[in-house]
Amino acid sequence: MPRPIGFDRTAAVEAAMKLFWMRGFQATSLPDLLDVMGIARSSFYASFRTKRDLFTECLELFGDRTLAMVNKDNKSLHPTALPRAFFKSTLLDVSKHRAKQGCLMVNTVLELADADPELNQLATQKLNAIEDAFAASFLLAQKNGEMDTTYSAKELAKFVMTINVGLRIQSRQNKSREELESIIKHSLVAVGLAA
Repeated sequence: MPRPIGFDRTAAVEAAMKLFWMRGFQATSLPDLLDVMGIARSSFYASFRTKRDLFTECLELFGDRTLAMVNKDNKSLHPTALPRAFFKSTLLDVSKHRAKQGCLMVNTVLELADADPELNQLATQKLNAIEDAFAASFLLAQKNGEMDTTYSAKELAKFVMTINVGLRIQSRQNKSREELESIIKHSLVAVGLAA
Protein backbone atom coordinates (compact mmCIF):
# COMPACT_ATOMS: atom_id res chain seq x y z
CA MET A 1 0.00 0.00 0.00
CA PRO A 2 1.56 3.34 -1.06
CA ARG A 3 2.30 5.93 1.61
CA PRO A 4 0.07 8.99 1.44
CA ILE A 5 1.71 12.22 0.29
CA GLY A 6 2.65 14.23 3.37
CA PHE A 7 2.45 17.70 1.79
CA ASP A 8 0.07 19.94 -0.13
CA ARG A 9 0.92 18.98 -3.70
CA THR A 10 -1.03 21.87 -5.26
CA ALA A 11 0.77 24.44 -3.11
CA ALA A 12 4.13 22.79 -3.80
CA VAL A 13 3.63 22.89 -7.57
CA GLU A 14 2.47 26.50 -7.35
CA ALA A 15 5.63 27.44 -5.45
CA ALA A 16 7.81 25.58 -7.94
CA MET A 17 6.08 27.27 -10.87
CA LYS A 18 6.78 30.70 -9.39
CA LEU A 19 10.44 29.84 -8.89
CA PHE A 20 10.84 28.48 -12.43
CA TRP A 21 9.04 31.56 -13.73
CA MET A 22 11.45 33.85 -11.89
CA ARG A 23 14.72 31.99 -12.57
CA GLY A 24 14.15 29.76 -15.57
CA PHE A 25 14.57 26.02 -15.84
CA GLN A 26 18.33 25.74 -15.93
CA ALA A 27 19.10 28.23 -13.15
CA THR A 28 16.67 26.58 -10.71
CA SER A 29 18.41 23.98 -8.59
CA LEU A 30 16.83 21.01 -6.88
CA PRO A 31 17.79 22.33 -3.39
CA ASP A 32 16.08 25.64 -4.24
CA LEU A 33 12.96 23.75 -5.34
CA LEU A 34 12.90 21.63 -2.19
CA ASP A 35 13.23 24.79 -0.11
CA VAL A 36 10.35 26.73 -1.74
CA MET A 37 8.14 23.65 -2.00
CA GLY A 38 8.76 22.77 1.64
CA ILE A 39 9.34 19.08 0.94
CA ALA A 40 12.06 16.52 1.47
CA ARG A 41 14.11 15.08 -1.37
CA SER A 42 12.45 11.67 -0.95
CA SER A 43 8.98 13.23 -1.27
CA PHE A 44 10.12 15.11 -4.35
CA TYR A 45 11.34 11.98 -6.11
CA ALA A 46 8.28 10.00 -5.08
CA SER A 47 5.89 12.67 -6.36
CA PHE A 48 7.66 14.32 -9.30
CA ARG A 49 10.57 12.01 -10.25
CA THR A 50 12.76 14.69 -11.86
CA LYS A 51 13.15 18.45 -12.03
CA ARG A 52 12.24 18.25 -15.71
CA ASP A 53 9.00 16.36 -14.97
CA LEU A 54 8.08 18.98 -12.37
CA PHE A 55 8.88 21.77 -14.82
CA THR A 56 6.65 20.12 -17.43
CA GLU A 57 3.79 20.07 -14.92
CA CYS A 58 4.41 23.72 -14.05
CA LEU A 59 4.49 24.73 -17.72
CA GLU A 60 1.21 22.87 -18.33
CA LEU A 61 -0.37 24.64 -15.35
CA PHE A 62 0.83 28.08 -16.44
CA GLY A 63 -0.34 27.56 -20.02
CA ASP A 64 -3.73 26.18 -18.98
CA ARG A 65 -4.35 29.07 -16.61
CA THR A 66 -3.47 31.62 -19.27
CA LEU A 67 -5.72 29.94 -21.81
CA ALA A 68 -8.57 29.82 -19.27
CA MET A 69 -8.21 33.57 -18.76
CA VAL A 70 -8.47 34.20 -22.51
CA ASN A 71 -11.46 31.85 -22.83
CA LYS A 72 -13.22 33.58 -19.93
CA ASP A 73 -12.75 36.99 -21.56
CA ASN A 74 -13.95 35.48 -24.88
CA LYS A 75 -17.37 35.00 -23.28
CA SER A 76 -17.79 38.56 -22.05
CA LEU A 77 -15.81 40.88 -24.34
CA HIS A 78 -16.01 41.90 -27.97
CA PRO A 79 -13.19 40.21 -29.88
CA THR A 80 -11.43 43.51 -30.61
CA ALA A 81 -11.19 44.12 -26.85
CA LEU A 82 -9.62 40.73 -26.10
CA PRO A 83 -5.96 41.58 -26.79
CA ARG A 84 -6.05 44.72 -24.64
CA ALA A 85 -7.78 42.80 -21.81
CA PHE A 86 -5.18 40.03 -22.07
CA PHE A 87 -2.26 42.45 -21.81
CA LYS A 88 -3.98 44.37 -19.04
CA SER A 89 -4.54 41.34 -16.84
CA THR A 90 -1.20 39.64 -17.51
CA LEU A 91 1.13 42.62 -17.74
CA LEU A 92 -0.30 45.99 -16.76
CA ASP A 93 -2.43 45.14 -13.72
CA VAL A 94 0.24 43.08 -11.96
CA SER A 95 3.11 44.08 -9.71
CA LYS A 96 6.27 45.45 -11.34
CA HIS A 97 8.12 42.40 -10.02
CA ARG A 98 5.69 40.01 -11.66
CA ALA A 99 5.65 41.96 -14.92
CA LYS A 100 9.46 41.84 -14.98
CA GLN A 101 9.33 38.03 -14.89
CA GLY A 102 7.78 37.97 -18.37
CA CYS A 103 5.80 34.88 -19.31
CA LEU A 104 6.87 31.37 -18.36
CA MET A 105 5.96 30.05 -21.82
CA VAL A 106 7.84 32.78 -23.70
CA ASN A 107 10.77 32.51 -21.28
CA THR A 108 10.92 28.75 -21.91
CA VAL A 109 11.00 29.18 -25.68
CA LEU A 110 13.81 31.72 -25.37
CA GLU A 111 15.79 29.67 -22.84
CA LEU A 112 15.35 26.16 -24.17
CA ALA A 113 14.89 26.45 -27.95
CA ASP A 114 18.21 24.68 -28.57
CA ALA A 115 18.79 23.10 -25.16
CA ASP A 116 15.59 21.05 -24.82
CA PRO A 117 13.45 20.72 -27.96
CA GLU A 118 10.66 18.85 -26.14
CA LEU A 119 10.15 21.51 -23.47
CA ASN A 120 10.45 24.17 -26.15
CA GLN A 121 7.75 22.36 -28.13
CA LEU A 122 5.46 22.16 -25.09
CA ALA A 123 5.81 25.90 -24.46
CA THR A 124 5.16 26.55 -28.15
CA GLN A 125 2.03 24.35 -28.07
CA LYS A 126 0.70 26.28 -25.07
CA LEU A 127 1.31 29.59 -26.83
CA ASN A 128 -0.33 28.22 -29.99
CA ALA A 129 -3.43 27.25 -27.99
CA ILE A 130 -3.78 30.86 -26.86
CA GLU A 131 -3.27 32.07 -30.42
CA ASP A 132 -5.97 29.64 -31.59
CA ALA A 133 -8.39 31.01 -28.98
CA PHE A 134 -7.85 34.54 -30.28
CA ALA A 135 -8.21 33.34 -33.88
CA ALA A 136 -11.50 31.54 -33.16
CA SER A 137 -12.95 34.66 -31.56
CA PHE A 138 -11.79 36.92 -34.40
CA LEU A 139 -13.14 34.52 -37.01
CA LEU A 140 -16.59 34.44 -35.44
CA ALA A 141 -16.68 38.23 -35.27
CA GLN A 142 -15.59 38.50 -38.91
CA LYS A 143 -18.27 36.03 -40.01
CA ASN A 144 -20.86 38.07 -38.12
CA GLY A 145 -19.67 41.28 -39.79
CA GLU A 146 -18.43 42.70 -36.47
CA MET A 147 -14.76 42.95 -37.45
CA ASP A 148 -12.80 44.18 -40.42
CA THR A 149 -11.52 41.44 -42.73
CA THR A 150 -8.40 43.19 -44.03
CA TYR A 151 -6.42 40.55 -42.15
CA SER A 152 -7.58 36.99 -41.63
CA ALA A 153 -8.48 35.89 -38.12
CA LYS A 154 -5.35 33.74 -38.05
CA GLU A 155 -3.15 36.64 -39.14
CA LEU A 156 -4.64 38.87 -36.44
CA ALA A 157 -4.06 36.21 -33.80
CA LYS A 158 -0.44 35.86 -34.94
CA PHE A 159 -0.01 39.63 -34.67
CA VAL A 160 -1.35 39.54 -31.10
CA MET A 161 1.02 36.76 -30.09
CA THR A 162 3.97 38.48 -31.76
CA ILE A 163 3.12 41.64 -29.82
CA ASN A 164 2.89 39.44 -26.71
CA VAL A 165 6.42 38.07 -27.16
CA GLY A 166 7.81 41.56 -27.70
CA LEU A 167 6.00 42.90 -24.64
CA ARG A 168 7.34 40.11 -22.44
CA ILE A 169 10.88 40.93 -23.49
CA GLN A 170 10.24 44.65 -22.99
CA SER A 171 8.84 43.99 -19.51
CA ARG A 172 12.00 42.09 -18.56
CA GLN A 173 13.97 45.18 -19.56
CA ASN A 174 12.24 47.18 -16.83
CA LYS A 175 10.08 49.28 -19.13
CA SER A 176 7.60 51.43 -17.24
CA ARG A 177 3.87 50.79 -17.28
CA GLU A 178 3.46 53.91 -19.42
CA GLU A 179 5.96 52.62 -21.98
CA LEU A 180 4.25 49.23 -22.10
CA GLU A 181 0.82 50.85 -22.45
CA SER A 182 2.12 52.92 -25.35
CA ILE A 183 3.52 49.84 -27.10
CA ILE A 184 0.22 48.01 -26.63
CA LYS A 185 -1.87 50.93 -27.86
CA HIS A 186 0.17 51.63 -30.98
CA SER A 187 0.66 47.97 -31.86
CA LEU A 188 -3.05 47.19 -31.63
CA VAL A 189 -3.99 50.32 -33.59
CA ALA A 190 -1.57 49.26 -36.34
CA VAL A 191 -3.41 45.96 -36.85
CA GLY A 192 -6.93 47.32 -36.33
CA LEU A 193 -7.49 45.81 -32.89
CA ALA A 194 -7.74 48.93 -30.78
CA ALA A 195 -10.90 48.75 -28.71
